[in-house]
Amino acid sequence: MEGLQGDIERLYSPGEVALHLDIERQTVTKYARIFEDNSYNFHKDEKGNRTYTDTNIMMFKDLINQRNKPGVTLESAAKSLVAIYKKKTITTSVTTLHTENKQYNQVIDNNLVEELMRKLDALAEENKEIKEHLKKQESFNKALVEQLQQFDRGSKERHNQLTQSLRESMENQKLIAAAAEEQKKEQKKGFFARLLGL
Repeated sequence: MEGLQGDIERLYSPGEVALHLDIERQTVTKYARIFEDNSYNFHKDEKGNRTYTDTNIMMFKDLINQRNKPGVTLESAAKSLVAIYKKKTITTSVTTLHTENKQYNQVIDNNLVEELMRKLDALAEENKEIKEHLKKQESFNKALVEQLQQFDRGSKERHNQLTQSLRESMENQKLIAAAAEEQKKEQKKGFFARLLGL
């Protein structure tokens, strides 16, 4: 397999290793713990979950083969395999790769933060413009309300004046009508008085 002499190898999940070796996922975890008990370190992701390389898969295959030999326990097989594979391991390279990935992710995170900050600044500016627009709208509405109130007061005054004028006009018409009636009476009286010689 490639990668035994320090080249960077692909990382596999426990489930992928289990499928590859045709064993249960729990068995992969059990074997990994036995290797770790014998001072072998597997690569772990940022959440602390183990990931496995092609070399680790070969270790597991060798462990399975050793386990099937009479008189060989899993622990003794793991101990001898750790001694062999520690020389071939690329854990350092994978750790370096993991560190580089972390740095790359940090750069991406920084870029995302900068982009988010730019967007937040743009939103803050837009919010400021909206507030200014709302302030102008509020001033306009206040002026409009004042004008409407003024118009309403003027309208009431005109209504009162018109009502007063109508009353005065009606009073005048009554006075004119009464004067006309009085004049008619005088004229009638004058006619009879003339007629009777009064």
